[in-house]
Amino acid sequence: MDPVNPWLDPSEVRHLAEQLLRPVAPVRLSAADHGFDESFVGFTSGGVVHVVPEVKMTVEPPPLSAAPVSPPTPEPPPYPPSHILFLQRIHIFRDWLAKNFQATDIFILDREGKVIFDESGHGRLHFMARNLAIASRGSGNIHVKIGPAAILELIPCETPYGHIVLGALVPNALPVGHVQTITESLIQTASPA
Repeated sequence: MDPVNPWLDPSEVRHLAEQLLRPVAPVRLSAADHGFDESFVGFTSGGVVHVVPEVKMTVEPPPLSAAPVSPPTPEPPPYPPSHILFLQRIHIFRDWLAKNFQATDIFILDREGKVIFDESGHGRLHFMARNLAIASRGSGNIHVKIGPAAILELIPCETPYGHIVLGALVPNALPVGHVQTITESLIQTASPA
């Protein structure tokens, strides 16, 4: 034993150093392994699930066999008096969004991707939303399937305070009419009173 460092065993340190210096074969992922595990928001353990995001823009053609049917437009949220704080207005908007569209994990990001409002607690959703919003250059809403019954719906819009992006998990992609109603309600909620 070394009297200066009695807690170090020289033979054990040498053994560890030799193990670290051995060449290691690179890890190869199989085609079924996309690098996602239980920590990914859309992970399911019941078999192989392809989680490659499907990005769609808002405009989708109606089915060929059916006549176009416009979805019912929900009532806009009740707008509070002008003296109520912004965060209270956002909570009213969030409750309206959850009730009318079964939206959960709602968050709002600013132009730089900083969180304005968040009930999701999923930093990965913010990261994905920020990248998709930048890639779309504000050309409309985006929805991405992230699980068997979960769509990440992103709705960018311009408000008097600047560009914001609403993100929410919904069971199905939102129709154009609903996106328009949500956008108008969000702009009014985020406007100074």
